Amino acid sequence: MKIYIYIEGAGDEDDTELLLRPRPGFRSGIRSGKETTTGLRPGFIKFFHELYDIAGENIKIFIVMCGSRRDAYEDFKTALESQPEAFNVLLIDAESPVDSTVTPWEHLRSRTEDHPWILDAVNFEDDQCHLMVQTMEAWFIADMDALKEFYGEGFREDGILQGMARYGSVEEVSKATLKVWLEAATRRTDKRKYHKTNHAPKLLELLDVAKVRQASAYCDHVFTTLAAIMDASAR
Repeated sequence: MKIYIYIEGAGDEDDTELLLRPRPGFRSGIRSGKETTTGLRPGFIKFFHELYDIAGENIKIFIVMCGSRRDAYEDFKTALESQPEAFNVLLIDAESPVDSTVTPWEHLRSRTEDHPWILDAVNFEDDQCHLMVQTMEAWFIADMDALKEFYGEGFREDGILQGMARYGSVEEVSKATLKVWLEAATRRTDKRKYHKTNHAPKLLELLDVAKVRQASAYCDHVFTTLAAIMDASAR
């Protein structure tokens, strides 16, 4: 069995090779710099290490960073046609609050900001669409120790902790608020303020997955869904 996870986010040349068709204009969203010159794929591989352990030798998992959310969706659709024998998964930011009574596909179709490209997302399996709610930065604030380890001296967590006191879950915090919190907490560090393309790859590698899964039900759902798919395949 093969599992392909098509993810919204910056990639590199390795991701280009994994795509089923060449996409004109595909470029890594990572700019060269002293912090990193790689895409997000190594970070996601580390983050999903538990799934790789479950997969063992008989199941192959492939992480594919696709760039924009629209490109991730288009690559996912191409995979459904080109490799129907594989289990293909789409993982993108929710970008806005998610109503727990609707499926991820329904959430995406309800967003006028994602029209018209998402409107043909019908008759797809619910287990094949997963959301980073509301955006990947929600996972970062779920593990304050990882943030402290990465940013070191000068990191100020008080603003994030005080802000979170007004919310029941990291998934309730908006994309804009998460950005403000992280930039304020990191502006006095050696790495200066939070920079997604430069900092996110390493932060993903440092996250305690158990903490993130406990804080984010949608993150936990990715793990439980894929673990169940692999268990059923092994029977």
